[in-house]
Amino acid sequence: MQRRSDAPASARRAWRRAAVAFACVLLVGGAADARSKRDRPAPERAPRIVLPAFVVRCSTLPDEEPFRVARPSYCVNEAGEAIGEPGADPPVPALEPIPELQWEAFDAYWRKIHGPKIIHDDGPDDRVTRLLLRYEQQHRIPGGPTTQFAPPYPPQVDEDGLLVTDPHTRVPPYEAPDFDGLAQLAFADRDDFFAFFGIEPGDKYLEKIIPDERVFLKGFAFNISEEHVIIRDRGVRDPIILIKTLERAPELSREEFQALWLTKQAHRVASDPLARRLVGRYAQLHNVSTPADGAFYDPVGDRFDVVEVYSFPNTGAVERFVASDTWKALEEAEAEHTVRTRYFTAVNYVIRNVDPRETNVDRDGHGIPPGKHIGPPAERPERPAKAPHHRPGPHR
Repeated sequence: MQRRSDAPASARRAWRRAAVAFACVLLVGGAADARSKRDRPAPERAPRIVLPAFVVRCSTLPDEEPFRVARPSYCVNEAGEAIGEPGADPPVPALEPIPELQWEAFDAYWRKIHGPKIIHDDGPDDRVTRLLLRYEQQHRIPGGPTTQFAPPYPPQVDEDGLLVTDPHTRVPPYEAPDFDGLAQLAFADRDDFFAFFGIEPGDKYLEKIIPDERVFLKGFAFNISEEHVIIRDRGVRDPIILIKTLERAPELSREEFQALWLTKQAHRVASDPLARRLVGRYAQLHNVSTPADGAFYDPVGDRFDVVEVYSFPNTGAVERFVASDTWKALEEAEAEHTVRTRYFTAVNYVIRNVDPRETNVDRDGHGIPPGKHIGPPAERPERPAKAPHHRPGPHR
C-alpha cells in the first residue's frame, strides 16, 4: 500500500481539503448547537414570593389620604407612644424632634439601623432569617422623576425667553408622591414567607422588628406578590430604580389584568430598543394576596394589582426614559386598562442577595459578583528590586 508521504502532491492537497471541510462541519455544527441551547427558553420555574412594602416616614406632618396615614402605634415618641394619639407626651418622634431633620433621620435610620436588623441571625434558635433570599431598600429620591413632576424640566423664562428675575413668586407647590420608599423581601415560597414573618410570642419579627418599624415609620402598604423578571440584570444591580403602582380598570379581573401585563405590556418593554439600552432590569410584581392571608392581608396594599420595577445605571438614564416616546407609548397603552397609576424614583440598596437564580450574588450576599472590584483601583504594593542576573559560574 502506498504510504501518505509517497502519495502525489495533488492527492495530499485533496486530503488536506477534506480534513479542513470535515473540521468546519464540526465547528459550525457545534456553534449552531450552542446557539440553539442559548436561545432555548428557560424552563418554567415557580416565581419568587416577594413582599413589596411601601413605606411612609415618621414625621409630624398631618395625615393625607389615602396612603400617608398613620397606622396605630406607629411613629412613636421616646416613651413608645404613637405621637398621633391623644395624650402622647411629648408629641414628637423619638426618631428626630426637629422637623427639618426628620427626612434625613428617616433615610439614615432605615438603611443603617433597621436594615442590619432584618438580616441579623438573632441567636442559635433563629431559623428564619436564613430564609430571606433577597432584601432591598429603595429610598425615594425627591429630585428624580415622579408622576407629579416629570421630565423634561424647562427653565423658568419670561415672554422673551429670558430667565425670570422674580423666582420667589413662581415657586411651584410641592406634591409628594404616595410613598417615601419601597422594601422588597424575596422568598422561595409562601411557607418561607410566613415563617420569616412570624407573629407568635418569641418570634423575631414580632418581638424585634415591629418595634423597630414603629420608630421610623408612620404608615405603609403591602401585599404578597409573585415576581416575574422580564429583563434580567447584566451584572451588579443598577443603583437607580423607578417604581410604578398600577390599579386595574373595574371591567377586568385581577387575573385578566395580570395576564395582559405579563404578555402584551412585558413585550412592549422587552422589545423596545430604547428600553433594552437603558433599562438594566425590569420586573413585575403581581399581587396574589387574599383575605385568607390573615394578618398579612393589607387592604391598602391590595389596591395595587401590579407593581413595576425598572432599574437604571444613573439618574440621567431614567430621566431620558421617562421623557421619551417609548414611555409615552407605554403610558398610553396602560391608560386603556387602568384607573390609577403612580411612579417615583429611588436609590437602591441591595442589603442581601443570596438568591441562586440571580447573576450577581456573592458569598456575603451583597450583590457583588465574586472577583468584581467596586470602587477606586486598589494600590499595588511595590515589587522588590530584582537581583542582578549572573550567569552560572564560579563563586565570586
